[in-house]
Amino acid sequence: MKKFFMALIGVFIPLAVFAQGASYLIGPSDLLEISVWGEDNLSRQLAVRSDGYISLPLAGELMAAEKTPAQLQMEIETILAKYIKEPHCAVIVREPRSKRFYVQGQVAQPGEYILDHDMTLTQVVSRAGGFNQWADTGNIVVLRTENKKQKRINVNYNKIIKGKIDNIVILPGDTVIIP
Repeated sequence: MKKFFMALIGVFIPLAVFAQGASYLIGPSDLLEISVWGEDNLSRQLAVRSDGYISLPLAGELMAAEKTPAQLQMEIETILAKYIKEPHCAVIVREPRSKRFYVQGQVAQPGEYILDHDMTLTQVVSRAGGFNQWADTGNIVVLRTENKKQKRINVNYNKIIKGKIDNIVILPGDTVIIP
């Protein structure tokens, strides 16, 4: 049974890494699953520390932030090759915790959300349960930090849904305020 399970891991985990790892950049707080085939004592789930590093047995301290899962996988395999013959590992982002955004104000469910795929303002409003009856949809504000400075983007939701202006893409760290 264990051999069968390990065979499945050897087939499906690399496919999952390939599918998600092409462009996703790992960030602090992301929950990673690192599986080293045939080495259960090296496989584990761990969160990327706030400094961007992870700690793995034999591999030591590794910078994970700003790398794709595939890049981190190759780095781990290169280091482990000093200790293990032909190591094969997989790096899977279980929870993309570093990609958060916030919704405040007149929506059904204000709070913190994970940006697990590209989203626009209209999709964010839906995720937050929609506007409540007091929402001023013509005066939404998106707070965004660029180059260590906070930028204020004023948005008229009514114009977006009428096609008069483009929808706003929400980025990690954005705060959407609905007065």
